[in-house]
Amino acid sequence: MKQKPLVIALAVVIGVVAATYTGTSWWAGKLAETTLAKQHQLIADLPYFVVKSRVYERGVFSSTERTTIAVAPNLLAPYQMLKLEEMGGAKLELTYTQTIKHGPLPLLASGDFSLLKAAVTTDIAFSADTQALLKKVFGDQRPLQIENHIKFNDDGVFAIKVPSFTYEETLAKVKSVWQGLDATISYGGDFNKIDIVAVAPGLHFEAGPKGTLDIKDLRFESHNTRGKAGLMLGEGKLSLASATFKQTEGAQPVDVKLAGLSYQVKTVAEGEFINSSGDVVVSSLALNNKTYGPAKLSVSANHLHGPTLAKLSLAANKIQREVKDPGEQATQMLALFRKDGLPLLKNNPELSLNELSVKLPEGEVKLKANVALKGFEEKDLDSPLLLLEKLQANADLQVPKQVIETVALWQARGAIAIDTEEGEQPETEELDNLARNLMESQIRKLLDQKLIRADGDLLSSSAVWKNGRLEVNGTHIPLPWQLAIPPADAALEEETEEAAVE
Repeated sequence: MKQKPLVIALAVVIGVVAATYTGTSWWAGKLAETTLAKQHQLIADLPYFVVKSRVYERGVFSSTERTTIAVAPNLLAPYQMLKLEEMGGAKLELTYTQTIKHGPLPLLASGDFSLLKAAVTTDIAFSADTQALLKKVFGDQRPLQIENHIKFNDDGVFAIKVPSFTYEETLAKVKSVWQGLDATISYGGDFNKIDIVAVAPGLHFEAGPKGTLDIKDLRFESHNTRGKAGLMLGEGKLSLASATFKQTEGAQPVDVKLAGLSYQVKTVAEGEFINSSGDVVVSSLALNNKTYGPAKLSVSANHLHGPTLAKLSLAANKIQREVKDPGEQATQMLALFRKDGLPLLKNNPELSLNELSVKLPEGEVKLKANVALKGFEEKDLDSPLLLLEKLQANADLQVPKQVIETVALWQARGAIAIDTEEGEQPETEELDNLARNLMESQIRKLLDQKLIRADGDLLSSSAVWKNGRLEVNGTHIPLPWQLAIPPADAALEEETEEAAVE
């Protein structure tokens, strides 16, 4: 009898806890619905997709969302010659279902005590034929696994996984070994902060005696935060440790080895202006045992008016989303720039090729260039010559003579494909000598005209454009329209000649 009050009290406590958790779960589910509606709207606002349908069914402990999106018709317009009905009526659309487990402990059943507003699992519906193929490759694994864990402050993490597999067709002598892909996308509540980390360890593909492809250690990482103008600022890097391709079948075997490829982009704000830069680096590239590299390309765009860029981006997205005809899109984009984009030109923008360097077997090619617009006024758009005078540019180029000779020989040897009427072909050595002589002759002319400089076997040239005046290697080069005599000067010259005759 003494235990009865204790049992009753325990039952009351359990009931209160259950009721509290049920109410909290319902409340968390309502909040999750609002959050997922915002995330859905981000997709709907993109110009690349059209939302065909969306159904959201909310329960107490879990909810379900089913959405169908299609590629925007505007993107398909340039490819209307591809008749999809002849390809079995293929539709470029996708349906996905999201299962939303409500907080506060949506992962409790799996032993995870994380406090979350919701845990969302996404399943993509593939066509029957696609599903059959994916099952052959991935087996019982889901080919694309997506989970979204949403915190109560609306921050969250997407975890995306493409599982590893080994697929082999013995008769066809085809084998693929995919080591999988893992990615995480950490985001702020309004996607004002996004951090991405993705890693694909490798892929091996072989097609019997025809060839092989190997890709190793592909990585992507980026960290971005929305700035005051509404643009995402930060940096990102894509890198590839190595890639090899071998084609052993055929008249001309191919052996390509790429090592140390990276692409890095960085965008920062300086007051209300945006500076952005991109660098591409290749450690080495070997083609049939002939090695090229290292190579580097570095470009930047500086002093771009941030509020104008943000405004143009939003308006351009709207045009892409609403205007179907590509020609009309281009017309409206141009009108948009003339209406709202002029602050980009009025604020002295600058574009730079900071470095282009490629090491070749014959030597290293280097190029630097810069162009800036200073003092632009709207009326300059109606006067191309006046606009040119507002531009300031410079360029420096260095090329080994051997590189030019190699290009000239390639072009000359291409002419061997043309047979003579007697079925004979010019001698390769004779063509090579002719190409070398023509090249040497052209180089001498350029040296005489001071358009290039020679330092041993290294040829170089520097050009500067400023105040409507072009100088190459310190020598003024008048342009065609600058050679014409102005009307007033022509009239004065004519009067002088007439007076002399009298």
